Amino acid sequence: MLNPQMGDYCRLDASEKPKLIVVIDTEEEFDWSAPFSRQNTSVQAARSIPRIQNIFDEYRITPTYVVDYPIASQPDGYRPFQEIHASGRCLIGAHLHPWVNPPFDEPVNRYNSFPGNLPRSLEAAKLKVLSECIGEKFGSQSIIYKAGRYGIGPHSADILEEQGYEIDLSVCPHMDYSAEGGPDFTGCSAWPFWFGRRRSLELPLTVGFTGLLSRWGPALHRIVNRPRMKSLRAPGILARLGCVNKIWLTPEGYRGSELISLVRALYRDGLRIFSFAFHSPSLDCGHTPYVKSQTELERFISRCRKFFDFFMSELGGMPTTPLDLKNRLLKESCGHGAVQ
Repeated sequence: MLNPQMGDYCRLDASEKPKLIVVIDTEEEFDWSAPFSRQNTSVQAARSIPRIQNIFDEYRITPTYVVDYPIASQPDGYRPFQEIHASGRCLIGAHLHPWVNPPFDEPVNRYNSFPGNLPRSLEAAKLKVLSECIGEKFGSQSIIYKAGRYGIGPHSADILEEQGYEIDLSVCPHMDYSAEGGPDFTGCSAWPFWFGRRRSLELPLTVGFTGLLSRWGPALHRIVNRPRMKSLRAPGILARLGCVNKIWLTPEGYRGSELISLVRALYRDGLRIFSFAFHSPSLDCGHTPYVKSQTELERFISRCRKFFDFFMSELGGMPTTPLDLKNRLLKESCGHGAVQ
């Protein structure tokens, strides 16, 4: 687990235009409500990537596709991204789903679906296989990582450094997966931070609070998510009353107006680096809970456009990439030079 200290956090000056990175968890299709299975390796949804890449091109966004083993190892998975990557219109990172990523030396269950729960040697071996597969298909070593299910563990930072990774995208602020054996991020915020001996950069998913009581959002959220309060539907009641609402910066499950409210709130608090993310199977119908029909797909795409219009035009923001951000933050706050 990454445990940043106060001096580890980094930020752009408040006078800076806000920066947006876009990260797509690029993965196989599977039933999110069913048990994990090694047999779920279909990657047919990857053929739908032009639906969103054309929009990225329009807004001059260079997305980061963090690809997992089923994508990187099968032609139907990697071919839709090779031309985009070769033309410099995207970055490729690694996304570790351990249940479908060799070597297969562990039982398949919910606990082991968090890669950071695996024995150190097995977590490292799986990432090495994935990294080599990505390098073979895309011609370069990836230095950007996002753990499947946000599942970083006690050895993850050291493994990433050993294998040449420089940027991690695994932290999901204000979320607690410990009931399933996963990490607890309730003490984390959306602010980027440095970690490790080589000053690797953590770029968390943008998650935060809106509403009249958003200033006390983390504390209130912990209270209302206690079993008793949750059974009374307290989180939903507070959100509907406009008191406090936890929002992820994703078009999956949130309205465009909610995404805009979240960014406005965090912008007022001084945040200038925002991370927008979703899962690649949501670009086709029937693969995620968020897009079950053509109508929902059209709404999903519309929410992306609405948010990008707001961020680039009304807020005056600019798209960037994790690599460019690390270079900028190193140059400004550390004086250590840029990433090569």
